[in-house]
Amino acid sequence: MSFFVDQPTTQQTTTTTTQLRKQHTSRTSMDSMPAELIEAFGQYLDGPSLYSSLRVSRFWFNALSSLIWSHISKTQWHRTGFPIRQVFDAYDDSPLRPKLLQVRHLEWAANSDLKDVSAITIRKEIARSRLVQLLRMAANVRSLELQLSITADELGLLQSIAGLRHLRRLRIEATGLDMFAIRLQDMNDTFANLESLESAGHWLQINLSSWERPEDAQQWRMERLSVGYYALPILWHCENLRELEIRIFEGFGFQRSEKRSLRPLQMCRNLQVLKIHRYSRQDTLLDLVETIGSLRQLRSLSFSILDFSFFDLLCRPESIVPTEGDHRLQGIKPEQQDETGHSSARPPDNDDNDDLPLPLLEDLTIISVDVGDNTFSAIDRLSAQFFNILRTRPLLKGFQIQGFSFYPWDIFAQPERELDHGWACVGLETLKLQFRSLDPRKMNSKEKRYRIWRPIYRQLGQLTRLKSLMIQCWSLEKGTDVGILELALPLSSGTGTVSRQKQGRSKSVLNGPAAVTATDDALPSKLKARLTELSNLYLSDSKGMTWSRTELEILLALFPKLKDLNLRPLNPGNGKDIQKWLKEWKRTDLKFVY
Repeated sequence: MSFFVDQPTTQQTTTTTTQLRKQHTSRTSMDSMPAELIEAFGQYLDGPSLYSSLRVSRFWFNALSSLIWSHISKTQWHRTGFPIRQVFDAYDDSPLRPKLLQVRHLEWAANSDLKDVSAITIRKEIARSRLVQLLRMAANVRSLELQLSITADELGLLQSIAGLRHLRRLRIEATGLDMFAIRLQDMNDTFANLESLESAGHWLQINLSSWERPEDAQQWRMERLSVGYYALPILWHCENLRELEIRIFEGFGFQRSEKRSLRPLQMCRNLQVLKIHRYSRQDTLLDLVETIGSLRQLRSLSFSILDFSFFDLLCRPESIVPTEGDHRLQGIKPEQQDETGHSSARPPDNDDNDDLPLPLLEDLTIISVDVGDNTFSAIDRLSAQFFNILRTRPLLKGFQIQGFSFYPWDIFAQPERELDHGWACVGLETLKLQFRSLDPRKMNSKEKRYRIWRPIYRQLGQLTRLKSLMIQCWSLEKGTDVGILELALPLSSGTGTVSRQKQGRSKSVLNGPAAVTATDDALPSKLKARLTELSNLYLSDSKGMTWSRTELEILLALFPKLKDLNLRPLNPGNGKDIQKWLKEWKRTDLKFVY
């Protein structure tokens, strides 16, 4: 959006007399709106929408002209029509003063941080002293974003932020050493009024004594905070915090071998969202289990699993632990082994979540898994713990695991074991899993592939609220003879598959795929989907995939509200075929990536 917009002329708004006559009635009704209402409406518009609204008519332009100054983006400083000059002059800048008082959102970035901007010509960077003067004149700014390098010149800039009494949102990305950082005490008044703070880099000076809980700490109104680990003492002032994002390592200030405590986190008793960025086993986090476990209001948690004790945050004490000698690495279990490989004990009948850690948890994201043990027994134990989460948390809506691969039978209900091996979180909306590679020599028959994939599709078919699904595996099975029709409602006999009642009495359920009497070509029009809310689907097969026309038709029939489809990697030529079919079926609403 250009910073200044010319008033629309007759030549710009009218091309022919006929068009003018058609627009006359609608423009008359639009101009009849009160100017105050138009201005209130414009406050909710983004840059492009506001630009379009300015061209509706002269009346709208005059009503919305004051909003031109309400938002200054980091790219506008480099527009040729930008009226703020490089050198401050009290006489020439006098018209700017009332305009700067209208600024509500202000962004500024150093030229080195504008490398991704190709649509503009980067002009000479404005002097820091000049920027300080502008911030002092923009006294009513409520949202401020800065990207800069910490030097001696930035100290005055940081001090000028402390004078913005109406500031509610602050985002600073700073690089460089912390020798020129500003003291936390000097920012106390500003932080007390902030609702959101996003800080990257060491621009705040934190004393070691700040790690001890102060006796009479002033409580701020802050509800959202994103900081590096070094700035955690801020939490002593944030008992009203709702969302917290922590970056453990930011390049300077701390050695990776240092032991670190999360004690200030105990102050945030009302915290609902917690994200701890990726960290390694070298980062020793003290009190993690005890501290996070005290956050009884937590709804969303994202962190890394570095020790089995971390599961105390997620599971009941009676965690399922697989027995020794489990055969999980052969693709198919020996016949004498139990289908699940887990203890046959049923989950407790007690539906009360009072004894469950983090009882209100709805979204769980595991960023990485590294317990320092890659043996088969450790992998089995991890799988059992993750399965225990699925079977004991009915409120869970998001379950995403990165950096760890399951064997399918570890977490999906096997035939005739649904009561012992079922999931409690049937209300899942987001699911992301990765399967371990199976021995292809053990998967050389449809019967064996059916025994692996039918439980997967059957469990997924029960997640009727699922909106986003991501599965990464080796050798994805998608044919009707390996159970994909479990994602659809049962059809009557002779229309594509046998009914659910007949399947229960058929030996084919345990010994092989159920008979499909109708041809695959007739199935898409007869299927009734279970997952009617799924809009995002990501399927990844390390072996490579080739989708036939019928298979894709069945997939789209199973997920009628699909908007984003990601299939990768596809074998050569298959991606273009899929694009051609989607165009033929007029699925322009579907975003396809391969």
